Order: sequence, then structure tokens, then C-alpha cells
Amino acid sequence: MKRIVIIGFGSAGYAAFTAARKTDPKAAITVIDPKARDLMHPCGLPYALEGRADPARLEQDVHLDKAGVIRIRARATRIDADAKRIITDAGDTEGGVPYDAAIICTGSAPVLPPVPGIERLRNRGLYTLATMDDCNRIMERIEGASDCLIIGAGAIGLECAVALRARGRAVHLAEMRDQVLPGVIDADLAAPVAEHLTLRGIAFHLGAAVGEVLGEDAFAGARIGDSRITASLCIAATGFAPHTELARESGIECGPRGIVVDDSLRTALPDVYAAGDCIVAWSVIDKKPVGAKLATSAYKQGTVAGANAAGGAMTYAGTAGAFVTVLGDLEIAGAGYTTEAARAAGYEPVSGKISAPVLPDYIPDGHAITVKILADRATGRLLGAQAVGPAGAAARINVASAAIEFGKTLDDLERVELAYCPAVSEVHDPLLRAADFARRRMPKR
Repeated sequence: MKRIVIIGFGSAGYAAFTAARKTDPKAAITVIDPKARDLMHPCGLPYALEGRADPARLEQDVHLDKAGVIRIRARATRIDADAKRIITDAGDTEGGVPYDAAIICTGSAPVLPPVPGIERLRNRGLYTLATMDDCNRIMERIEGASDCLIIGAGAIGLECAVALRARGRAVHLAEMRDQVLPGVIDADLAAPVAEHLTLRGIAFHLGAAVGEVLGEDAFAGARIGDSRITASLCIAATGFAPHTELARESGIECGPRGIVVDDSLRTALPDVYAAGDCIVAWSVIDKKPVGAKLATSAYKQGTVAGANAAGGAMTYAGTAGAFVTVLGDLEIAGAGYTTEAARAAGYEPVSGKISAPVLPDYIPDGHAITVKILADRATGRLLGAQAVGPAGAAARINVASAAIEFGKTLDDLERVELAYCPAVSEVHDPLLRAADFARRRMPKR
């Protein structure tokens, strides 16, 4: 009976468990994870702050014991590859947990920028948002806070800003880049997102880094550029770093972006795999490293690692980085490269963009959506897609993501027939119209 040990139980760990069980139903599976509950859904935390999600339901048990899984509530500290044992910090596993195959799914953790005062005031009015403990601390602090500061205009930062505004708080948002959602959508699509949120009462400070965090015993504000912002609550949404301590302690090769794996998700140690936010992920377009840390990518990686650890032969092609967030009544989605990222990867991108109603003009209550398609000028291969609108952005980006995944071109995308009904869409959907505009900018052959 093969012994499989999964270290960490988030999206990647859960997917690894289900894939391993499906591949080898007789395998003996052990999960090592320090959480009190089996699963926690971090993507729901901003919506819990807003009141749209029930915080009590973001943690759950999946009854691993009923599936014959041994659950060890501990933290793995080292993998002894010679003895094929995993050492933990739990006293009842002295000598280590034996394995035939192991999967590292240790995820990532929030990082704070090197700003004076920020570490000193962490959890004293200034918080990250990655765990239920973080969420509970923020919920307690909100009660006495009227003015709030968000640092970072990525998805989590924007979602938190919307959540705090929904609770009636004044919100400032600082971002060192000159646009919201940097690295996710292009500046021309980011501008209407910022305008939409400004109309909801969020004060943006773009292109201005936080120079200092203020307060002695508790957070009291920050210096942003030439401005001084007074606030009693701060959420720092300034990115995540991969958890690689276990891998490094075990002699596994790691880079700045995480654990190095091959396309079977094997690490440098025999019979040890890794998946999720802790690994160096790569683009499905050209296999170049990308910084995407998405639950969907982690789940796909966990599936490959779990199947292979159980004796399968799957390969991971890479991530298309399909992304969506909902900010109030606005949906923003993207996949593949942005224009900036495409140029950095060595491409000369052409683009097609359209802002148009999603319904015919004879159907009332329609709304407009903006869709942008990026393609490689030399080949026509799709490089990226972005969409912003009150609804329908994710649906269109999901189609584009599938095309990116399989290396399709503008011509291929234009061949696709999309479902049509006047109450749902136009005959010639904005996604296909954007692709048509991009194709017209391609060089004549």
C-alpha cells in the first residue's frame, strides 16, 4: 500500500488528496496541516468584511477521517529524504511521518513592504488579510474606526476598500503604481475601474508610495508622498511570498518565486512533489515564470501532483492566469499577459478593444462592457484578454482563457460560435468584435 503524505491543505492540498485517491483508491494518505479546521477559504475574507459572506462558513471540515485519511495537526519542519520521513513540530510524531511519496502544498503568506513603522504596528491597527484570525481582528477594529487606509490596489486591496465603504467608513487607498490592478489589466481598462470606485467614495492615492506608518502604540495614519493621512485602521494588501522554508530546510531547489518543479510537479528530491502558491509557476503561453497566485491554478497543480504521487503520469502545461473580481456592482476579469507583460516577455502585441452594449438596443435594461484582446503581431496567437462591466466579464474571459490555454490565434477565436439570445447578448458578441478589431491591426500577409 503506497503511503502518500500531503503537507498543507488548501486548494492545492485538497486537489492533491482527491486526485491521489482517484488514481490509487488503496493508497494510505496522511495530511499534515496546523489549521484547527480542514479548510479555510481566503478568497471569501474580503466579502466577509463586507457582510456578503458568512465568516463562520469560510472554515470547514471535510471529514478526512471518513475517507480513511490520517490528519496530523502540526507543521512540517523538514523532509528526511534518506529515511523517507517528514519531521514535524508535533510531539506525537517523534521520529517523523513515513512516506513513499510526499506533496508540498505549503502555500504563501502576506508580505509587508519595508516601510518605517509597519512591522511595529502589525496587528495594532494595521493588518494583513489572509486568515480568519486576521479577519476577526479587523472586524473588531472596524467598530471604533471611522477613517481607514488600504495599502495596495490589487484585487484584495480593492475588495477590502469596497467592504469598508459598504460599512460606512471613509477609505483612502494608496498604490505605488499609477493604476489599480497593476499586472492584471492594462491602464486603459484600470482607469474606469478607479473612476467607478471613486464615485463610491474611495479616495485614491496612485503613483505614491507609503513613506512612513504613523502611531506609537497603535496605527494612527501614514505619510503618502507629500500627504499625511489620518486613520485608525489599515489593511496592507501588498502581496504574498511563497512558503519555502520546509523545502529549503530539506535541500530542495528554490528560487525567489518559490519551489522549482518540473512539468510533472516533481521537486529535486526523489518522490517529492509540490503544488500551489509555494511553487514557481509558469505561463501556458511560453513557459516563462509568472507570479500568479490563484486558487484555480493551485487546484490544477494539486491535481497533477496528487495523481503523479499516486502513480499517474500527468503533466502541467502552465497557467493562463484567468482572474476575476467583483467590486460592488462591477466585474473585472483578465487572462494571459497584459500589454506590459507581453512586451517584457519579448512579444510585440497588437490589441483590439471595444466598449459596447451586451444586448440589442431594443432590449431594455442592458449595460455596456469593455473587452480588450491582445495577440502576437508575428503569429496572431492570443496573448491576453481583459473585460470590465457590470456583468459578463468573467464569462467572456473564460472563453478567451480556454483559447489561450490551447495556443489559439485571433482567426481561431473568430471561428467560435457563441450562444445568442437577445435577452443575453448581441449576435456578434463584444468578445468577437474585439478580436476582429485586433485582427485588422495585424500586418497584411
